[in-house]
Amino acid sequence: MIFASIFFFVLSFGLLECIDIKVAAPYEEGGDEPCLRLCTGTTGKGSTPWKYYSTDGIYVKVDMTNCDFKPGLTPIVTSVLAGESHLWVTTGGSEIYSLTSSSFVNYVHMRAEYGNIHSFYKADKWRIDWQAIGYAC
Repeated sequence: MIFASIFFFVLSFGLLECIDIKVAAPYEEGGDEPCLRLCTGTTGKGSTPWKYYSTDGIYVKVDMTNCDFKPGLTPIVTSVLAGESHLWVTTGGSEIYSLTSSSFVNYVHMRAEYGNIHSFYKADKWRIDWQAIGYAC
């Protein structure tokens, strides 16, 4: 926490000129390196709008429109399922589907032998934490 406070202090007073970001192998050509943007977010602890997918699965569409990535160029995204419990018995929290410059989807599955996923995700405040790097111009 102290490091983050110092970092934002240094950044806000111009003592740090830039953060160096480089994409060694982009998905597509077409963006300029000085236009790279790092954007992070979460679907919200206890407020993620999970949708029913199956008796043993749920999904969420993650909105990245506030990142303002260049339309038509796919950012590089990583995600993780986070929450208070029962995460270790799931699969899918880090798999990205339907990726665009403004959104992606995560599907989370839990085998029936571990319990009913629909009784865990709300109580355990499951969410998707993510980070993306893409072109802004």
